[in-house]
Amino acid sequence: MTTNGNWLNKFVVMDLISIIVPVYNAGAYLRRCLESLLEQSYSEWEAICVNDGSTDDNMTLYKLQSIENECTDSVIVVDLSENVGLGEARNVGLKFASGEYVQFLDADDELSLDACAILYSTAKKYRSDLIQFNHLYILGNEKKSSNNSTENKHYFIRNKAERITFLSATRVTYGCTNKFYRTEFIRRVNSHFPSRVRYEEPLFVYPLFLYAENVTLLNESLYYYKFRGESIVTSELGKKLLDHPKVQLMLLQDCIGRNEIYEEYKDIIGVYFLWTFYCETISFCENYEDAGIPFDYFKEMQTVCRSFFGDWRSNPYLGLIPKDGIRILESVDMEFNSQGEVDEFIGKMGGLI
Repeated sequence: MTTNGNWLNKFVVMDLISIIVPVYNAGAYLRRCLESLLEQSYSEWEAICVNDGSTDDNMTLYKLQSIENECTDSVIVVDLSENVGLGEARNVGLKFASGEYVQFLDADDELSLDACAILYSTAKKYRSDLIQFNHLYILGNEKKSSNNSTENKHYFIRNKAERITFLSATRVTYGCTNKFYRTEFIRRVNSHFPSRVRYEEPLFVYPLFLYAENVTLLNESLYYYKFRGESIVTSELGKKLLDHPKVQLMLLQDCIGRNEIYEEYKDIIGVYFLWTFYCETISFCENYEDAGIPFDYFKEMQTVCRSFFGDWRSNPYLGLIPKDGIRILESVDMEFNSQGEVDEFIGKMGGLI
């Protein structure tokens, strides 16, 4: 069933896993990606492939439709008329998800052949709202685990103290593809991705950790993350650097809109925001050749930090930010008078964290 993306599925099929695959000009890798699903040891899954306005003379769409015709019971193709970005393509996929659980998979990556079986059995055993596991990074013949989850551990979170301990002490990450989600939980939290931006994942993932009661960390490398020079993830991130603070500000606004949750966790949210919105953005400038922060934008970042968290020095969770991060954060209250001064500061601070 190839469709245009206007459906909204409100029903859940127990035991089924919905695997959402945003696809943009990925015809060269698509078959291997979907073969990693066809070869899964767990067979109760559906793949929702969202063609995100690919511009490769329909090569991607033809391949998707060919695979859909071969696998009519397990593959759904959603064809978007324009490119809306990874985030919105995933939102569209979520509308079609009928599985009890959701997994995101990028079109140039793969899942290990026992990923669905392991994640499903673990989720059932612990009644997990979400599971975090590891990526296996692959560059040519080199392979390395992300080690995001260095232990097998389940967290039952029943009150504020337990949630603060969890957020403070665990190695949770805010990317979306090394997570396995209970569909009803996503819908209850009303979590969503932003449209047409990079660095989009935290807006979806972070709110889930403010509500989750059962979180499982799994020390298994189940997602094969393949580095390619031309992939969406690894290209033009420097040019899109300012999407990073933009998404973090969207996230703060989303949290504020959650009223009681925000008031209860304002301090821990504040430390996360200052770290990601300000410290990470400055540090990331050293990571990408084309990255930079215009003078007016830098001043606006300072203003935002002072406006929302002017008393940041008294935040009880400030110790979660490492010493070099504090060095960057102190510049929130410094005076900069030119682009040159900003560039000089970033040159000294970039790459510290």
